[in-house]
Amino acid sequence: MTDSGAARKMTRAKLVVLGRDNCGKTALCVRFITKRFIGEYDHKKEVTYGCRKVVDKEAIDLEILDTVNKFFSYPLWECVGPAANSLESSIKWGDGFLIMYSVTDRSSFESVSRLKRLIDHGKQTLGIPTVIVANKCDIENGRVVRTEEGQALAADLRCSFFELSVAESAVAVETAVWQLIREVRVEFNKHLLAMDKRSRMLQMRHALKNKLTRSKTMQW
Repeated sequence: MTDSGAARKMTRAKLVVLGRDNCGKTALCVRFITKRFIGEYDHKKEVTYGCRKVVDKEAIDLEILDTVNKFFSYPLWECVGPAANSLESSIKWGDGFLIMYSVTDRSSFESVSRLKRLIDHGKQTLGIPTVIVANKCDIENGRVVRTEEGQALAADLRCSFFELSVAESAVAVETAVWQLIREVRVEFNKHLLAMDKRSRMLQMRHALKNKLTRSKTMQW
């Protein structure tokens, strides 16, 4: 995240899309950027997409990291070696996170809370902007995760929640990603306020130190 000089607005943001295979991560990225839906993807390397969007009448340059899933080949708490390093670097890189699962795949749903814990651990703080997206809600016959389960999990993790179909609605995808951008912007503004407060405190300390120094000089 960076500001634009005097305006001090967030002009860039880095978003990371996480989730198991076949939950629709790449389809969501492409849908958000181009509004087109392409259902079949097969890539084995992380891909970073770049685009410029206008959110709440403010232009923002986005980098969106579509992660690979090699760290899901074994339990997340046993994630070690190159897979762990890749996940850790992705988390450290991002400003905000979108965790996806498919309502037709319970294992993808069960990975959400573990991914959120890894985000919190990687950033070493709580409250990192994170949106949970339940995809493939158009496939009712294959549904194994109820809407209420997703809502309850998101509430427990203190994340925004969206249930949608990437295949059916570009608007729903935009709404979810825009929410994440707004949350990143809120954290950016909090960071600026904290920096301003620290700067004012340092200025006050410096002024007090100078005053004490002048007072001692006058006594001599």
